[in-house]
Amino acid sequence: MKLSFFSVSSLSAMAALLRLVSLLLLFLPAGAIWAQQPADQTAAAEQAPVAVGVHAVPPFVMKDRDGSWYGLGVDMMNALGRSLDIDYRFVETDPADMVARVEDGTLGAAIGPVPINARDEAVIDFSQPYYSGSVGVAVRLVDRLGPRFMLELLTSPAFLYMLGLLTGPVFIIGALIWLLERRANPEQFEPRPARGVFSGFWWATVTMTTVGYGDKAPVTFLGRLLAMFWMFAALILAAITTAQLAAGLTSSINTSAMETVGDLGGLDVGTVAGSSASAELDILHIDARDFADVNAGLDALARDEIDAFVYDRAALQWGLRNYSGLYLAGLSFSQQNYGLILPQNDPKRDAINIAILSTLASEQWHLIVDRYLPSDGR
Repeated sequence: MKLSFFSVSSLSAMAALLRLVSLLLLFLPAGAIWAQQPADQTAAAEQAPVAVGVHAVPPFVMKDRDGSWYGLGVDMMNALGRSLDIDYRFVETDPADMVARVEDGTLGAAIGPVPINARDEAVIDFSQPYYSGSVGVAVRLVDRLGPRFMLELLTSPAFLYMLGLLTGPVFIIGALIWLLERRANPEQFEPRPARGVFSGFWWATVTMTTVGYGDKAPVTFLGRLLAMFWMFAALILAAITTAQLAAGLTSSINTSAMETVGDLGGLDVGTVAGSSASAELDILHIDARDFADVNAGLDALARDEIDAFVYDRAALQWGLRNYSGLYLAGLSFSQQNYGLILPQNDPKRDAINIAILSTLASEQWHLIVDRYLPSDGR
């Protein structure tokens, strides 16, 4: 009897143990799956392309016809992607929302018309600046080329110097040709000094300007030799003088029309609404008319609706390529530094800053800047 009872109890205990082991085996894979899901999600998040917010603001960010993005800021992001092996994608974003979307994590970074400033730095981090510029002023060329400007130009030391550079050789060559031709060619170069020297000046002037009326011409060997020398020398002299006068005219336009911020006072000024340039004008107590973008402001300037348009100098330099009657004044103020917008305490920030500094030091970056902003080495 004892043996029989022991056998039944042992069998029951073994059956219960088997059921427990079966339940454990059933739930273990499920637990492993649930434990693996967060890790898989984390790995997937790390491998997903970083969303980089962009907004079209030439020359920093521009959109091509095929939907691709290019520009100074985009080229910097491309350089960072290659240097740090970052996978990213561009997401068109309203500039007013860029900082907020980077702050809440919707965007991993952003490139836009937001210069480095203390207010936004409180909620996000800016990278090292990839471009340093300033606020510039666009004005109409016709407003500058008035009677007063022409009088100033004609009486400027540079113009008088170039005039002397032209007339001096004319007097010398004119006197020499008279000395050589007065005896053999008295009909064209009169023997009397006053009339003969004047005829020599006349001949030297028309020869230098390549007019060559043909009313006077040397007939002696030495006279013709001097004439040949003067023809070649006059071509070089005229080319040098023309280049110097053009450079002086351009310099006078750029430096004299708008020399200080005070020159904006009393003018009808325009700017882009909500921009850093608009904030600077408010600080300076200069009333400005708001426009939606750079092109709208430049169109108004070309139509004579405003007297000056104030905005980021690099953006104006790019936009003015399509306006022959407008130019960028020499006045610039309020330095503007542009960097990437990053989340606060981003662990990649140090690596990004080092990569930016390395890119800025490269010859390739100088070529990129020259592509978008010729003659601007910043």
